Amino acid sequence: MKKNIIIIYSMDDWNKKTPFSKKSKETRLSFEDWYNRAGDYNIKFYRASIKWLDKNTGFFSKAWTFENNKWIKVFKPVKAHAIYDKTVGKNDYITFDAKMNICTKIPILNHPLFRTITNNKLAQYMLFSEYMPKTLLANNKKELEATFSNIKGSQIVIKPLHGSGGFGIFIGKKTNALKKRLTYPVIAQEFIISTKGIPGFSQKDEVADLRLIYTDNKLVYALSRIAKEGSLFTNFHQGANAVLVPQNKIPKSVLKIAKNITKKLSTFPYNHYSLDFIFDNNKKPILVEMNTTPGFDLLRIVGTEKIKKINFELFVKSINQIIK
Repeated sequence: MKKNIIIIYSMDDWNKKTPFSKKSKETRLSFEDWYNRAGDYNIKFYRASIKWLDKNTGFFSKAWTFENNKWIKVFKPVKAHAIYDKTVGKNDYITFDAKMNICTKIPILNHPLFRTITNNKLAQYMLFSEYMPKTLLANNKKELEATFSNIKGSQIVIKPLHGSGGFGIFIGKKTNALKKRLTYPVIAQEFIISTKGIPGFSQKDEVADLRLIYTDNKLVYALSRIAKEGSLFTNFHQGANAVLVPQNKIPKSVLKIAKNITKKLSTFPYNHYSLDFIFDNNKKPILVEMNTTPGFDLLRIVGTEKIKKINFELFVKSINQIIK
C-alpha cells in the first residue's frame, strides 16, 4: 500500500486553479519534481491546508495532488500516514496546540516542538549565540534605539522574529532604521562586513553566504547564494544567484561549528533544516540563521541529478522512520 504524505501549509487556496501563485513558479516546479519522483518510492504526495484536517479521524477533507503533469483537486477525504510541515513560521505558536494534538495520531516532520523552539530567530541566538552576531530584542521604537549603543558599528541589521526570503529585513545605517515602519517585536543584530565570499571556494570578492542543508542531522548538500551587484541580500527571492558547493570545498572552520550545532539539535533525531553562514573579511564563519523549512527551489535549479536523488531518498527514509 502506498503511504500518503501530506504537505501542509497555512492558507486556504481551494478556490484557485492551482495551489501556487504566478510569483511562486520556481517553488511550484520544485514541488512538481518531488511529486514525480514519489512514484518510485511507494509514496504519494498531497498538499493541503492545515485547516482541512479532521483531528478526530486523521483524514483531510480535501487536498491537491499532481498527476500527469497537472494539479488535481481531490474532493474525497485523504488519510495521512505522515505530515510534512511547510506552514509559515509566524504561525508556529498559533498552530502549536493543534499540531501537538495531530502528532499524537499522525507523525509530523518537523516535530512541532522542534519548529517552535528553533524557528524563532531570537531563540536561535539564545541557542547558538557563540557563533552568531550580537543580537538584541526590541519590542518598540524606543527599545530599538536603545540597542544602538550596545551594538558596535554605524550599520545594523533588523529582522522580524520569523520569516524567510529576506522579506521584512532592514540592513543599513542605524539612524535610518528609526525611519522605517517596522512590525514589532524585532531583533537588532550587529552588521558583519562580508565582501570576500567563501574562503577557498569563491572565485572573486563577492557578497555570498554558505547554506548547509541537513536531514536527520546529516549534511546532505551545500549551496552558496551570491547577492546581485550592489545588494547585501543573499536570498534567492531578492535576486541572488546560487551555485552548488562540493562538500570538500566547505571550510573546515564551518564544519566544526556545524558539528556542535547538530549535536544540540540531535535531541530530535528526525528533522529537516538548513544553516546559513557568512564569513567576515578575516575568514571567520558567522552563523546568520537556521531555517526549519528550507525550500527545494535552488536544489532543483543548480543541483546535480545525483544530489537531487540522494536528497529525496534521505527525506523518504526519514518519513518512513517516523511512520514506524
